[in-house]
Amino acid sequence: MDELTQTGKPIVANSAEGKRGNYSPPWPWSNMSIWRLMTWKATSSAQKSDVEVTRLVREVLQAPDFNTQDLSRFNASSKTSRFDAAQKEVPPEDIFRIDEWNHATVDISIPMREKEKEGNGQTFSVGGLLYRPILDVIRAVFTEASSETFHLTPFKWVWKSPVTGHEQHVYDELYASDAWNQAQDEIVKQRRDNGCKLERVVAGLMFWSNST
Repeated sequence: MDELTQTGKPIVANSAEGKRGNYSPPWPWSNMSIWRLMTWKATSSAQKSDVEVTRLVREVLQAPDFNTQDLSRFNASSKTSRFDAAQKEVPPEDIFRIDEWNHATVDISIPMREKEKEGNGQTFSVGGLLYRPILDVIRAVFTEASSETFHLTPFKWVWKSPVTGHEQHVYDELYASDAWNQAQDEIVKQRRDNGCKLERVVAGLMFWSNST
C-alpha cells in the first residue's frame, strides 16, 4: 500500500505491475478532519483505543463550548503544571483536596548475614510512598456527576432450562453476586439513628496490581 507522510502528501509507488493510484488525503475517509484524527490515532502511543478517540470527538471536539481558537500556543506540560499549582490553593477540607495523594515512609525488615537475637533482620526506611485512603476515594467518586449512572441495585440472574425446568444462578457482574445481594440486605436493615433518609447502597470495589 502507498504510504502517507506527516505533511499529508502521498508517496506514490511504482511496481512491475504498473503505476499505482494516487491515494491522496483524505483517502480513505470523507474529509481532512477525519483523516487527521485517524492519522493521530495510528501514530505514536498505542494507548489510543477506538473508544477513547470516539469519546474525544463527542465530549471534547463536538462540545458546544469548545473553540479551537482557545488552544493558541497550547502546551499540555505547562497546563499540567498550572493544574498542580492550583491544587495547593484549594482548602484542605475541600473534597478535591481530601482525595489527593498522601506521602508516607514504610519500614521494611531485611534479613542480614549476621545472626540477630530478634531474627527480624535490619530495618530500612523507604520513603516516597504515595497512597490514598479508601474512604476518601469512595467519597470523591460519589461526588462526581457520573456517579448518577452507577448501577447500585443488586439482583440475581436465573436461567431456567426449557427442557428440564432446572434453574441455575448466572454470575456475570458484581452486582449480580450473592455477596452483593447479602450486603445490600444488611445495610438496608440497619437502624437509622441520624435521621438520614438517603438511599443506602453498596460501593463495589475491585483491586488488582499493575503487574496484572
